[in-house]
Amino acid sequence: MSAGPRVRRLLEELDRERVAFVAALDGLPDPAGRAIVEQWDGRDLVIHVAFWSEHGAKAVELATAGRGDEFDYDSTQTDAMNAATAAAGHTTSPADARANEDAAYQRFRRAMAGLAEELLDLRLGNGDTVEAVIRYDGPDHYAEHAEHIRAASAP
Repeated sequence: MSAGPRVRRLLEELDRERVAFVAALDGLPDPAGRAIVEQWDGRDLVIHVAFWSEHGAKAVELATAGRGDEFDYDSTQTDAMNAATAAAGHTTSPADARANEDAAYQRFRRAMAGLAEELLDLRLGNGDTVEAVIRYDGPDHYAEHAEHIRAASAP
């Protein structure tokens, strides 16, 4: 099955914003030691976007399996989830963080590529549509943090 036009556009956005994120990260001097967002450095941001790509992949996979009601993400828990992810990632090397992010991105992309167009409008267990989760966990998230990295890199 080939992706429909809405899914293809989302895949194109995901790819474009991920490329921009990686390019910004590659242009950052000392990515593992320079604070970018509060106390987070480049490695922390890579771990962070990997976590949220996995989160988005899970939502899409649940929707595809007819179990979208099981997606129970509560946005009031975002800060706690981010803190736990950052703490767990402090022992991860920058190279391993990048490998994990690449695997998470590929999983997210595969899940999206297999998504039926009509499922984009499906409301998940938390009330968000599949498309909304894809956007906030995927292209919008990569774009947000690419901008943070570019700002940190500016002279």
